[in-house]
Amino acid sequence: MAKRRISRRQFLEGTGTVLTVAAAAPALSGQSPAAAPAAPRTTISVTLNGAQRRLDVEDRWTLAEALRDHTGLTGTKIGCDRGECGACTVLVDGKPVYSCSQLAVWMEGRSIQTVEGLAKNGELSALQKSFVAHDAPQCGFCTSGQLMAATALLAANPHPSLDEARAAMTGNICRCSNYNHYIAATLAAAQGSADAGRLALPDAAIKVASADSPVSALNVVGHDAPRIDAVERVSGRAKYTADVMLPNMLYARVLRSPHPHARIRRIDASKARALPGVKAIVTHENCTTVWGAGSISGGAQYNDEIKKITKHRRYAFNNPVRFVGDPVAAVAAVNRHVAEEALRLIAVDYEPLPFVLDPEEALKPDAVKIWPEGNLSPTARNEFQPIGQKRGSVDDGFKASDRVFEERFSTSFVHNAQMEPRSAVAHWEGDKLTIYTPTGGIANCRTDMARDLGIAPENVRVVCLYMGGNFGNKNQNQDADLIAAALAKEAGAPVKLELSRKEDYVGMHGRWPTVQYYKVGVKHDGTLQAIQLRGFSGMGPYRKNSGNIAGVEIYQCPNIETSIAPVYTNRTVSGNFRGPEYPQGFFGIQSMMDDVAAKMKMDPVEFILRNMTRKAGDQTPYTNYSLEECIRRGADAFEWKKRWKSTPGSDPGPIKRGAGVSFMAFRAGLGRSSAVVRVDGSGKYWVHVGVTDVGAGAKTTMGLIAAEALGVKLADLEVVWGDTDRCPYSVGESGSRTTIMTGYAVVEAARDLKKQIAEKGMPKGSDVLIATATPNPTLQGKVRSTFGAHFVEVEVDVDLGRARVVKYLAVHDCGRIINPLTARSQIRGGATMGIGMALHEDLVYDRRSGTPLTPGYYGARVATHRDAPEIDVIFIESDDGLGPFGAKSMGESSKVPSPAAVANAVANATGHRMKDLPITREKLVAALAAEKGGRS
Repeated sequence: MAKRRISRRQFLEGTGTVLTVAAAAPALSGQSPAAAPAAPRTTISVTLNGAQRRLDVEDRWTLAEALRDHTGLTGTKIGCDRGECGACTVLVDGKPVYSCSQLAVWMEGRSIQTVEGLAKNGELSALQKSFVAHDAPQCGFCTSGQLMAATALLAANPHPSLDEARAAMTGNICRCSNYNHYIAATLAAAQGSADAGRLALPDAAIKVASADSPVSALNVVGHDAPRIDAVERVSGRAKYTADVMLPNMLYARVLRSPHPHARIRRIDASKARALPGVKAIVTHENCTTVWGAGSISGGAQYNDEIKKITKHRRYAFNNPVRFVGDPVAAVAAVNRHVAEEALRLIAVDYEPLPFVLDPEEALKPDAVKIWPEGNLSPTARNEFQPIGQKRGSVDDGFKASDRVFEERFSTSFVHNAQMEPRSAVAHWEGDKLTIYTPTGGIANCRTDMARDLGIAPENVRVVCLYMGGNFGNKNQNQDADLIAAALAKEAGAPVKLELSRKEDYVGMHGRWPTVQYYKVGVKHDGTLQAIQLRGFSGMGPYRKNSGNIAGVEIYQCPNIETSIAPVYTNRTVSGNFRGPEYPQGFFGIQSMMDDVAAKMKMDPVEFILRNMTRKAGDQTPYTNYSLEECIRRGADAFEWKKRWKSTPGSDPGPIKRGAGVSFMAFRAGLGRSSAVVRVDGSGKYWVHVGVTDVGAGAKTTMGLIAAEALGVKLADLEVVWGDTDRCPYSVGESGSRTTIMTGYAVVEAARDLKKQIAEKGMPKGSDVLIATATPNPTLQGKVRSTFGAHFVEVEVDVDLGRARVVKYLAVHDCGRIINPLTARSQIRGGATMGIGMALHEDLVYDRRSGTPLTPGYYGARVATHRDAPEIDVIFIESDDGLGPFGAKSMGESSKVPSPAAVANAVANATGHRMKDLPITREKLVAALAAEKGGRS
């Protein structure tokens, strides 16, 4: 029998080969390869963080595996397992290397430094201190790699320029897109002062309305505060899910479908079960768990009533499989390598079925039916109809219009691509399940796990102390959690399941792609008369969320009509991603309106001021309104009249500049959450909140709010988070709701505690006072929104098709700013992520095979240090008397207008409207060439 050949690339990717493994798995009738012999071992001598060490390593271990699993240095993170993200960067003989792409045996006689070795005698390095002071780590998962790259840079070049710093750190990706702050921190450290960071980037000065602000100054809230866990993040001590190590823990791997649509005739796992070290295998045959959070139409709560009527259920393991990457089987074994070999021994007999990738094609009468009822996804109550809204009569509106315009726009699938790949550690103790998982909502995940597994909620404990990014819809449980729990139950031992970056891209959801057809009617003065939208959203084969397309509602127009069809396709599942239906919808509608303004020979800013929302839905008052101030102040600060081209594309030569604008109103509603605040005899305060902090700084925000409400210093209290056995309910880190809802619960609990102290006095000795609050405030006949406007200048090389942002200004009213330091990070990060959506990111599919071609950071072209411009931020503070001290939503709203602003700037620079995201070089060159050819 011929030996199985695995390339070095496959080997170093480990489970990153999961789809290759699936495709190469022997057919049921074929002969399975023999199990691999025990791996040879070698003893190597290294200098590890300054100490001489002798390590006994298996020849197949990567350096990252040896460091993390066998020396306990978990500060080195695995973000991609394929040498493209930089999270695993360490220094070898002083040079930065990706430790996931280096074998441990190659380290003989070498010197290795990890993030744990940067501090000396318990004192952080100057660079680490600068990272803390500049809020460089958001979620913190990439921080160790960023630190090591910056450390190597400063050792080789003690005084780098801005461009030199960006170039040296380009191999280190930050999905939070906090590139501005990483570079500022590095340059400040080079200048010898952790406080000099803002001087390092003088063209990116922060402007916060203060003297003329309607909000009064507070003692704690509103002042820059480093994150309360920043030291843990920069020192490598922060423990994420994949860092959890339990006694007798097994390792799990998942076999995934290589087909976009296929029926599984049979699975033969006998040879895999016989492999020494394999402890459990689950498939659809012995695991029939419904994944309730994975497929409920319209994002409805998966309660017993909905469960009874929902037809299109998603299971942990599905048959048929409906997209490349659908889980087929999972294995738990004594180590990763045995688990991976076991996957190769599982024989699957597939019956490939026809597939469809395009949402418009999927609705044609002769299209492949992914579900028996067809490809239009029903609502949670099985109503097969598009979603939409209607006001007035668009027919009457178009008749009353002087000019009518029509156009088509589209957006692509963009993956959440959080730095921390999905992982889970499941451990059963009798009937009690403890699940360590990167979830944005520990309380909701607990409810989901109990529901899906059919056990009582009190028998589920969810722990997430640190989380490497979120960006949407991880406020629930994931199939990885259910699979890990099933394997742990069968094996009778704790199980750790880790997804590779490739698996995360195809197995986890991303932003739904859209096709948008607009028809807009206006008067000669540019006043809107009618807006009609017919849209299609590609949901993948399971409808995990609404699939809506937003944006029409932010215009003042008497006649509107929208009809959006959420459509099943055989692509990776779609779901929430930082402003779920907004960035793609705002790109479409605001590109359309910018185009209308251009054709009407109107300044886009004037067109916006004439037609923007004044009341929600043109009828409901806002709790406060600052949109006009955002636009006018932004236009003045940006020097809009100077940068915008009244004749688009008029710059001479191939290098052209242009300006674009976009605006937004985003929800900032109220709702239920809980908090517990206690004080003991020592005078120490404890704030228990069910937050996890996905990078937005929720732990610190809760501490600042509590300190302000209690009238104490932040140092006088401790925040307890991330464990359902220790924390009350929280709404979860999605929808930009944590600060508003959980923060308000903290205020109410603090008020209660202060009242108790006033009545009883401070506790003494072992006494404790405890206050709890679960408020559920509501809006009385009004709508609460955050407002903002983004202004962008781009430079486009029309010969090469290269577009880059040269100036960016974001103006936001997010209510009162609780922590300006982290608030700036959030605005900049969201805007940078939106630039990537506009110019780069796309999960491309092979239309012949239905296989994703670019699942990863490099393939999908996620933004790097060199793609991130400096972003100016203006906060217009307001206080509508609601929320904690008037705070509103922030993290999601910062991305919402960004893609549209960039696209509008490209149109202004080139004179050509790009209608399909992303605006890649290939698309831009082709469009400009075609237009030039048409003119000639």
